Amino acid sequence: MSEYQSIALVSGATRGIGRAIAAGLAQQGVKVLLGARNLEQGKKVAEALSTENISIEAVELDTTNQATIDRLVEQIGREYGRLDILINNAGISLDFYPELSVREKLSKTLETNVVGTAALTEAVIPLLKRSQHGRIVNVSSVLSSFNYRNQKDWIYYDVVMPTYQASKAAVNALTLSYAKQLADQNIKVNAICPGLTATDATDHYGERTPEQAAKIAIKFALLDDDGPTGTFHNDAGSIQW
Repeated sequence: MSEYQSIALVSGATRGIGRAIAAGLAQQGVKVLLGARNLEQGKKVAEALSTENISIEAVELDTTNQATIDRLVEQIGREYGRLDILINNAGISLDFYPELSVREKLSKTLETNVVGTAALTEAVIPLLKRSQHGRIVNVSSVLSSFNYRNQKDWIYYDVVMPTYQASKAAVNALTLSYAKQLADQNIKVNAICPGLTATDATDHYGERTPEQAAKIAIKFALLDDDGPTGTFHNDAGSIQW
């Protein structure tokens, strides 16, 4: 049904790291479905990134809206018959919004970062099972590492982002659960940390570019069949949970 070697869906892909992941996968010959809450904006991004040899298609996807997930799953099944790669990139951070209550911060962040990630993953599992090499990559953060957070000499020891860190710790828990659940389906599930990157989400703080940050996600999206599952990595290697 599909002429493409691999088909990938990237959530939250209209800007920043998500956009760079989409572009990087496409440059590797992957057919990329660029997830966008605003489809018209997504189409503009896809058009800007596409070339004669690069295939990127914008698709409507709001991971907090189950109807958009359901429509997209139906579309992918109808048009391509399968999905090979899911990049759960969509996420938010609200710790530095003092006008929001703790309840609002947690509700909104967990809805996007955790519930949205789980809902999209569950929905596409049947499509990933039709792949010969299904891959799920969850964008997490080293800030969620319980081990590192207890080390007083760690560079980020003094960083306190309760809501964001809790949400990414939950993403790590989902990663381990799905890795076990899908191990016998040759679907590999891993969490990655792209690092502190200069994007709109960080108010362009730091020197790391989205293209640099995207490399670790792309690496795990294109894992060989003998690659790991149920792990947490960044550019430097394995991250302790």
